Amino acid sequence: MYRWTTVYAMRTVQADPKYDGILRNISDGTMEAYMMPPFASNHASFIEPLPNGDLVMAWFSGISEGMSNVAIVFSQLKNNSNQWSKAQVVSQRKGYSNQNPVFFYDNKTDALYLFHTQQEAKKSQLGTRSEESAEIWVLSALNVTNSSNIRFSPPRVMFKHKGSFDRNRVVVSLRNTWLYPIYYAGGSSKDQSSNLKECVDHNVFSSWLDHPFLDTNYLVQPSVIRPKKGDLRLVAFFRDRRAQYIYKADSSDDGKTWSKPTKTTLPNNNSGIEATVLSSGNFAIVYNPTNKDRNPLSISLSTDQGLTWKYTRNLEYKTDENGVEFSYPTLFQDSTGRIHISYTYNRETVKHRVIPNEQWIMQQ
Repeated sequence: MYRWTTVYAMRTVQADPKYDGILRNISDGTMEAYMMPPFASNHASFIEPLPNGDLVMAWFSGISEGMSNVAIVFSQLKNNSNQWSKAQVVSQRKGYSNQNPVFFYDNKTDALYLFHTQQEAKKSQLGTRSEESAEIWVLSALNVTNSSNIRFSPPRVMFKHKGSFDRNRVVVSLRNTWLYPIYYAGGSSKDQSSNLKECVDHNVFSSWLDHPFLDTNYLVQPSVIRPKKGDLRLVAFFRDRRAQYIYKADSSDDGKTWSKPTKTTLPNNNSGIEATVLSSGNFAIVYNPTNKDRNPLSISLSTDQGLTWKYTRNLEYKTDENGVEFSYPTLFQDSTGRIHISYTYNRETVKHRVIPNEQWIMQQ
């Protein structure tokens, strides 16, 4: 029995949304924009704020996940604008498929890093996945705060360890190092596990330290948060390959060592999740509250450090069709208290949703 109170807004998705990248007010008090999809299949977005108030987003787009030439694409929303730019290809390679972009903005150097995975492409859409061949690549853009047009460097391989995958946000340690959560895919689900990489000297091409998560067979795509600014404690939430529960682990030494993961009260459908800490100190997590489908997509709020999740509200829910997909969310809270979320919209495009505040999650 799951111990949370569900506050459902039974919101049916629009029949014919406009995929034009325009951010619009909608009737439930939120805002939404459907990105302009460059190719047929779109998935695994990542949204990131810049100090000047701009937002940037990346996702992968192509014929179909795992196929040749699936690209990482990039879009930008200028401060005080309601129009996302047309997505541009920033990383693409024939014979390979790109996935899982992750942004990291380094405020010390005003550089924006874009990490992503790259694996050998399937021979056909019915072919087997080749996750065991994946590596992690990186692009960077300098002087982004004052740049009218962000330009990325050519992509370069960063982690050659086969099967390396990322998904969620980099955290800056109290040692001023970069903590980058990754996982190792390929093989059986039982053989997959998670790791926290540490970049000590801020050079992504130098050696990284490894801080393995304990007993994370089946547990992947860690989302790491710091519950209290300046405190050594970190918390990680994991996707469960067995499609049972979201799992949670703790670190009391700023990510060097971790407790054994334990299951939370939240279900997981073996799909992506992301958590964040709100300005109030409460935790928020976006996920599919089911053990099967990628519908609905919901946001839950915890007021007791992740022990229970008292409030849940749907972001997307469609009742009249099978096979719809709302998945792979990413989120952050801006300085005004608004919560920005991006996620896959039925593989047709990516959606940007803006929640006015955390009280919205609590509303009946």
